[in-house]
Amino acid sequence: MKAAEAVESKVGETRPSTRLVWGLTALMLAHHFGLWAWTAFHRGIPLLEGLDRWDATHYSTLVTRGYVPPLWAFLPLYPWVVGLVRTLLGGEVPAPVLGCVLSTAFLLAFAGWVQRRGVGSPLAPRTVWGWFFFLYSPASFALHSHHTEGLFLLLSLGAFASAWKGRFWPTALFAALCVWTRNQGVFVAVASALLLAERAEGVRDRLTRFVGLGALALASYGGLIAFEWLAAGDPLAHLHAQASWGHVDTAWQALRTLWFGNPGQVLRGWSLLRGLFFAVLLVTSLVLLRESRPLGIYGLLSLAVQLPQGDVYNAFRFGAVLFPLLFWLGDWLAARPAWLRWPLAVLTLWLNHRVTHGYFIGLWAY
Repeated sequence: MKAAEAVESKVGETRPSTRLVWGLTALMLAHHFGLWAWTAFHRGIPLLEGLDRWDATHYSTLVTRGYVPPLWAFLPLYPWVVGLVRTLLGGEVPAPVLGCVLSTAFLLAFAGWVQRRGVGSPLAPRTVWGWFFFLYSPASFALHSHHTEGLFLLLSLGAFASAWKGRFWPTALFAALCVWTRNQGVFVAVASALLLAERAEGVRDRLTRFVGLGALALASYGGLIAFEWLAAGDPLAHLHAQASWGHVDTAWQALRTLWFGNPGQVLRGWSLLRGLFFAVLLVTSLVLLRESRPLGIYGLLSLAVQLPQGDVYNAFRFGAVLFPLLFWLGDWLAARPAWLRWPLAVLTLWLNHRVTHGYFIGLWAY
């Protein structure tokens, strides 16, 4: 614990100023919302239509109508939160607009938590480049739009930060809420349990913390199963609804996804860009294992869960919430020569811009 506190103190002294972080965050938000407003005006796309693309449409249905059979694939916490706030406001605010407002608030709360209560790297970046590569990851629009990512980002930070400081019950609460938010919530619980165990003294205490948190996370998952059983008549409704997402039949086919070895995978265009981003996160996860094994494992699990699809269709979106990896990647690039760092920054801006624009006009942007 003393070593962790020393690292935390050192990082707290060297991390970017809060004013700089808020400025960069505001710039990203202005860029994205300004781009959407400009596109709506020049292309004649209604703003609400542009904000309600792809999965946002499903979340809007969940908020306004509740669960219907095809939508059990989406976990309930985010639409419940949006639905509750919408009801308190009289039920007239369009779901996509309220979702954007709340997700933006979650993102700002995340940034404020990292800055004011930040812990050691890689949970808090040491440089402004760490923030840049996080805020401008390809699908960072999902962090402030009508999606579950903003809420999950904040909850996963709560779980990891609490575990980093050895606080069992807050870690358990945040991890349990993550389980109800995204499939990756299970991976947050695993990594949080490992972080807690690392900060315990003695084998018995480590085992107690790991098993204790695992039991509470399992109980949370059991609650999700009970809810689905009562509401849908199927205790595994979300898994059965997600069955159509997989496009391979064997573990070998899933593994071949890594080198574009499946039919339909192509080494060009957006498919290639998603593959490159996936590969960067994979290498970062492997390197991060040396600095924080639990967070490296979290990254690897979050990437591995995409392989049964037979392609990395969702690499941009899944990567957007992997803030420990993106923080670390940005910090690493901060120490690289300017001739490498700045071209990569420009490429990152270009890709983020294209993906954000693509989402609004209805192209697959995840």
